[in-house]
Amino acid sequence: MPTTLITGGSSGIGLALSRALAARGHRLLWVALEAAELEAARADLQVAFPQLEVHTYACDLSAAGAAQEVHLWTRDLGFPVDLLINNAGFGSSGFIDETDPEHELAMLRLHVQTLYSLTRYFLRDMLIRGAGRIINLASISAYAPTPGLATYAASKAFVMQFSLAIDYELRRRQSPVRVLTVCPTPVRTGFARRASMEDSPLFNSWMRVSPETVARDTLRALDRGRSVVIPHRGLQLLHRFVSRLPQRWLIWFAAREMGF
Repeated sequence: MPTTLITGGSSGIGLALSRALAARGHRLLWVALEAAELEAARADLQVAFPQLEVHTYACDLSAAGAAQEVHLWTRDLGFPVDLLINNAGFGSSGFIDETDPEHELAMLRLHVQTLYSLTRYFLRDMLIRGAGRIINLASISAYAPTPGLATYAASKAFVMQFSLAIDYELRRRQSPVRVLTVCPTPVRTGFARRASMEDSPLFNSWMRVSPETVARDTLRALDRGRSVVIPHRGLQLLHRFVSRLPQRWLIWFAAREMGF
């Protein structure tokens, strides 16, 4: 039975991916902040998949040492992780001088430091075994500076460039291990509430996709050995055109979508 570790697996995109992987017969290891949310989501998912094996671990992934803590937890369980999905994340919106610096620093620790460390810990294990996959959730905002989401977009640019570079290194070495970068457009999940963006035009725009669409297209890209995917075929085609625009136009477009 393949084992998948998903950070933020009990809600949003992580839960949609969990449903799709449960249908494929995966064992799930979930890490998220709230123990109550983990248990409620596990109970709901096991109604649909009675034979599903789910192990949960409540942990603040933005805290120092969280990645090592999670890695040790999986080792104690005794299940080699076949697929790591770095999905956990949250946002922060507004003019940079009006955002909460502690909130943004916690976001940077989660999106950059913890993702970096989890990727390294489990990549090393996968290389030793000669098998494994990693999926890192970035964002469409990784492609351009985004006024109103300056720190968030910059953190996701790190995720994208880090992940794409590692996947190239692995291919160059002819390793069977792969890293997939996922860059969704806005997804209506708890993200909007935590980022204080529930009324933002961004989450009510024509670019919005569902968690289920993200999960479906992510696993299709994984099956095909892709390095990067923008969920929803129409948005992938649009991006090919938009990415050729001058950067100042990209910034203007991003600001417009944010309502800035």
